[in-house]
Amino acid sequence: MPAQQLLLPELKEDTEQLQKQLESELADCTEVQIAYRIKIKKYMLKYGIWHISDLDYTKRQLFRQFLAEKIKPNKFRDYEKAFDQIKQHSIRGQTKVISGKNNQIKYENHILFLPYHPNQELVSKLDRVQRKDELLWDFSRNAPEKMKRQVFRILHYFLENDLEQELLRSHIDSLRTFYDFCVKELMNDIELLELTDFQRFADKLKSEGKPKNTLRIVDLCRKILFINSDEIHWEAHIWYLERLHLLPERMNPSNPVISFSFLEITHKRNRELLKKYMRYGLGMTELTINNLRQNLNYLRSFLTEIKMDNNTDISAISGEQVDIYFRIQQERNIQAGTYNKIVMIILHFFNFLMAHRYIEKIPFCADYYLKKVVQKHHDRSVELKVSLEIIQKLPNFPLNLRLMYLHLWAVGLRVSEVCTLKGNAYFTQGIDAWIQVYQIKMKSYKRIPIPMSLYRLMKVYLKKCNIGQEDYIFKNRKGGAYNNTTFRRKMLKYCNLNYIQNGEYIFQSHDYRHSVATLFYDNGVSLQSVRDYLGHFYEEMTRQYIDYMPKKLADANGDYFNNHGSLAESLIKKKR
Repeated sequence: MPAQQLLLPELKEDTEQLQKQLESELADCTEVQIAYRIKIKKYMLKYGIWHISDLDYTKRQLFRQFLAEKIKPNKFRDYEKAFDQIKQHSIRGQTKVISGKNNQIKYENHILFLPYHPNQELVSKLDRVQRKDELLWDFSRNAPEKMKRQVFRILHYFLENDLEQELLRSHIDSLRTFYDFCVKELMNDIELLELTDFQRFADKLKSEGKPKNTLRIVDLCRKILFINSDEIHWEAHIWYLERLHLLPERMNPSNPVISFSFLEITHKRNRELLKKYMRYGLGMTELTINNLRQNLNYLRSFLTEIKMDNNTDISAISGEQVDIYFRIQQERNIQAGTYNKIVMIILHFFNFLMAHRYIEKIPFCADYYLKKVVQKHHDRSVELKVSLEIIQKLPNFPLNLRLMYLHLWAVGLRVSEVCTLKGNAYFTQGIDAWIQVYQIKMKSYKRIPIPMSLYRLMKVYLKKCNIGQEDYIFKNRKGGAYNNTTFRRKMLKYCNLNYIQNGEYIFQSHDYRHSVATLFYDNGVSLQSVRDYLGHFYEEMTRQYIDYMPKKLADANGDYFNNHGSLAESLIKKKR
């Protein structure tokens, strides 16, 4: 008897055993109706699939073909749902059986069907997606592997973070569109996308009638990759400062700098050198991040506007080219102080290049271009009738704006100081009330007296809002410091709504520092005391805050000579 014939009973017995096991596995899937289980069983038996754990997306597609001649098209979705539920039942069972099983998956060059993700808690957020094919991610496509790995990481970042369902779906849809674009354009690295790439993607979205907010996915992808990298990607075209863990003293929470962008510089060598310079500024200097951003903005303008060939980098620039650039700046309506700042920032950049031997000499003499700065006094005090009108109408303003305004009007704080006040700022000594303020501009604390009425108002507010000692008093939506730009915008809005100064008043927070300084000086407070109160280093700076100062000095001078006569006359009297 042939050996094949001898094996037939054993094969039959094995098949019967496998069939019983399959029936048992399907019977455990009680969340699926019997009718659907029967149909799926027939399919699995036909194709020799003996375990529900063997089901995958490819077999799901085969199941659809199997159903094509057996059910109506409008029933496909119900059967596919049942198929998915059985597969998910198997995934959950495997997770429970294997203790400590890692339900995270690593990138592989194949199809990823999100409903079959090992972490079923994550994908449960996507249960409401009707068209399951939207949850298919094909990482076997012909495209650079680095880019596909990046998209994989971003996708899982969305899944693993506690996003609201609609937001999660929106992000995934946008990412899919962006992924398709990157595949078509053969993008190698999302962090190195150029402005031209961004524009092509924007044009694609417009031509396809996609929502405008889809474009935001590009920046979101860049940010996720930069912030969550094991090492800092200094080669990226946008740096997100959250990743750098900078000292709080260098940050202004009321005017936060989110990122440094080098995208606008298309010359690769120049962009590389500017990145090196900014990296030096971040790591080796104590400059505030706002100052570094300002330096970046000026240098970015310099490198994009200077007249030179596309093939010429900044290390080969001539003095004539620099001269043309500075002359163009001189023709613009730029204050002398600002113009000088531009010259010095560019000089520091070239000093850096020379120190690191990227250039042999600096191609210009800064002293030749620097302008003489004549200090002009600008009277900025708020008119008394205007501030009184605001005070009268202040109950119409939101509570936080009321209290913030009072710190400007009654105390003369900088808007950044108001926005960053914390719960421990207020205290008393004897019968006097005080406030402790961190001066972001000066990187130091100051303590100054405040009206007792303001102290009491703030104590009530702190208690009512349950604000802790280290909590920001005036918060943004995320609990951080209130943004000073937001404050100004809202004050402008409510001043307009309340028809302040017949609707013509333009709110400027810094004007109130001038008002307080001028009021103090007019009431006999010494210039030195006003300086200490405002937190200035130099008296010359304080003089700029006391309005009508030139007139006051002239009046004082006139009074002196009216009382004492001229200097010549006094000398003659002494000789006699």
